[in-house]
Amino acid sequence: MKATSGRVQLPPELNSAIVGFCPPGSLRHLPLVNKEFRFHAEKLLYAHVAVRASKQWQVGVFETLATDTTKAGYVKFLSLEFDESEYPTDSLVVERLVSSAPALKNLKDLRIHLRDDLEKYTAGVSSMLCAGYFQLNTLFMDDHVDFGAIVEAQRGLTVLGVIDVETYYKGTQSPKSLLKSIKDHPLIAIVLRHHRYAHKPEVTLAPELLSLHQARNFDVILWKALECNVMALCPRADQVTDVSVHLEHVPSKEIFKAFIAAVARLFVKLSNLQLLLRYSDDTLKEWRDDPVAWPRSLTLDVRVLGLPINLSPKRFWGSTEEFTKFLHSPFALSGREVSYISDSDYM
Repeated sequence: MKATSGRVQLPPELNSAIVGFCPPGSLRHLPLVNKEFRFHAEKLLYAHVAVRASKQWQVGVFETLATDTTKAGYVKFLSLEFDESEYPTDSLVVERLVSSAPALKNLKDLRIHLRDDLEKYTAGVSSMLCAGYFQLNTLFMDDHVDFGAIVEAQRGLTVLGVIDVETYYKGTQSPKSLLKSIKDHPLIAIVLRHHRYAHKPEVTLAPELLSLHQARNFDVILWKALECNVMALCPRADQVTDVSVHLEHVPSKEIFKAFIAAVARLFVKLSNLQLLLRYSDDTLKEWRDDPVAWPRSLTLDVRVLGLPINLSPKRFWGSTEEFTKFLHSPFALSGREVSYISDSDYM
């Protein structure tokens, strides 16, 4: 601590801590104090960049990132979401984002949602993600990219969110292609499927990609990813009531049990769990011989994977207690459609 001209000069570390307590509105004015406060304030201001293209006053930040490598180097979280309405600056925003990529060396969390009319920029965004400019922990992005190539380049990726928006000319895609394209890279994958007339997205999870550590900590890791999300297309964990679980193979016992327990802890308002099984007989036999502790107060909907899902054979629909009885019934492994429905429910 130094005294200059009758004033006490605090060490930079203490000034940085003080700036950290300032609200965003104050941070915008701190750069006017002096060079040191400008440095501390800008590091915080640019650490978290969240832009919705409909808010025209926000898009100028991408011009700054493309021309100021120092400020671009401060960015750790970046979210860019385009609404349905088109604006003259939309194309320029994506171009500036791609051009700023080499300077985004500290970026760890990236969320991008492009409208269908901006899909021509997908190749540029994909190249940016595969170029090695930064290593992400979390990525949320539209489904029309090569996730296999992206995951191969982003070796530190832990959470992958796939945004799948259904339009009048584009149907939804199955997580099957995602599972095929990603190999030998454990991660938490969540598919957010938006239908034209639905108020909230369908949430689909792919536990086959999990390591045992990720399965045990699934709730902690994904909660953090959903809680800090500012995209309108992504719900918070406490808003999710319906979840689908996609299984292309018979799941690992230990990983699946840890995963189900974590799902119950994460989605506190979960009421409906849909299980989509490719090998239904083998999987049901596994759950019969080595029972899973299914959350109580939950409705299970067990289906055989097919295309489309709404035409897939339904094997069971009812409570978790009824599911346990069903697994020990002669119908469980019969392969028959609609093997069990609770007395109080109907198709």
